[in-house]
Amino acid sequence: MFSLGEALENIKRINYLTIQRQVMHHILERQIKKIFKEKFPPSSEQEAFFKAVDDTYGNYDRDHTLLERSFELSSKEFVELNDKVLKLLEELKIEKESVEQKVIERTQELKQKVEELDASNQLLIKREKDLTLANERLRELDKVKTEFISVAAHQLRTPLSAIKWTLSLLIDEDSTNLNTEQRTLILKGYESNERIINLVNEMLVVTRIESGKMEYNFTLIHIEDLIDSVLIDFTSQAHARKIKLILEKLKSPLPYVNVDPEKMRGAIQNLVENTLQYTEDGGGDITISMAIEKDFVKVSFKDSGIGIPAQQQSSIFSKFFRADNAVKFETSGSGLGLFITKNTIEKHGGQIGFESVLGKGSTFYFTLPLANTNTTLPV
Repeated sequence: MFSLGEALENIKRINYLTIQRQVMHHILERQIKKIFKEKFPPSSEQEAFFKAVDDTYGNYDRDHTLLERSFELSSKEFVELNDKVLKLLEELKIEKESVEQKVIERTQELKQKVEELDASNQLLIKREKDLTLANERLRELDKVKTEFISVAAHQLRTPLSAIKWTLSLLIDEDSTNLNTEQRTLILKGYESNERIINLVNEMLVVTRIESGKMEYNFTLIHIEDLIDSVLIDFTSQAHARKIKLILEKLKSPLPYVNVDPEKMRGAIQNLVENTLQYTEDGGGDITISMAIEKDFVKVSFKDSGIGIPAQQQSSIFSKFFRADNAVKFETSGSGLGLFITKNTIEKHGGQIGFESVLGKGSTFYFTLPLANTNTTLPV
């Protein structure tokens, strides 16, 4: 394939040969005219012949001029095209060098990123190992804590029970003569001792729950009978605070539920006590209602107390949790009641939940499977 330079040289060579032929034709024409005019005076036919020859060469000269002009234009176009191609090649070269440089830079960046990712991955692996070790350590510490609480609670319960027995003897009017001030102090001591005993008992329950050593003894009962029994224990306290406990029973007895009566009694006590603690004196009624929902019985505890802040509701069943607006209330609770209650309800195959509006009260509820649902429960 010819280059542009070779094409231009070929055009020049063709142009040169054309000029040579033209010169030879003119020389031949002059010689023919001279010979014929000297020896043979031209006749009219010869004159016509010579004229035809002149016209032919005239046409030839014109065609040659056009051809030469065409060659000149073609040469110019070739030169311009060659310049453009050279310029394009130069631009392509520059662009290629720029792309190659960018590829090199990008490769270096990617290499650096890979190294950074590798370093990050190594750091994550190390942190994961550290977290695993920390979790194992926390589990060990939690186990030690649980064992310590269990031992401490057992050790505390014996002397606390002795103190309770002693104080109860002092309170008995038949055993000693006490004035009003002395009796009041002993009663306060008795109540404080009772709260500590309840706290110790709840801590023992929590340690059994967390260690998986909580035992259940199931039997068939009517849940409304158990609720009736619990409310009797709180009647005097509610009356003293001008709060009315209302139990709304259904017209017909509820189906049996399969529960551990002692554990379920504790759960119901916690819920009733919780409603009383956060309802101000004379602040309204507390309503306990029951309903059947498919294969479950639902028990609700509605109060008109202080309610729970929306942003803290997700923590309500956590150990030792108290909402910000509940701090002003001086309660005897340990902060473990709802945690224990939630675990108890779930171990019975039910669920616990609540609805609350700040300043307008709360409704806690739980469900239990009816005995005819054949729900599998822990033994």
